[in-house]
Amino acid sequence: MTTLAFFRPPHPCSPSRAGDAVAAPAELLSGPGRSWDAEPRWRWVEIRLGGEWRAGQVQRWRLHQGSVRWVALVRWGPRPLDRGWYLCSPDTVRQVPAPAAAPDRATW
Repeated sequence: MTTLAFFRPPHPCSPSRAGDAVAAPAELLSGPGRSWDAEPRWRWVEIRLGGEWRAGQVQRWRLHQGSVRWVALVRWGPRPLDRGWYLCSPDTVRQVPAPAAAPDRATW
């Protein structure tokens, strides 16, 4: 069981631009539904933020009861504000192969 504080809205790293990932609406982050840790094979993504693609990791998935919209908690850097909940769309959050070595991401 998670607390509602865990599902706080995302903080974008820079102003949104056309084509950027869309922050998940509050309705999909609270209430009934499932949330689970991302499996290693689905963890690596690129997310479009501030008009550019950034390498990221999906930390958690969420599927609100009665919804078909997946949301993901994506981390793209080491700072506390370098993560947020976003709607999953292949146009803005896309799966990529796991990097061969990512020592700088180990502490995220």
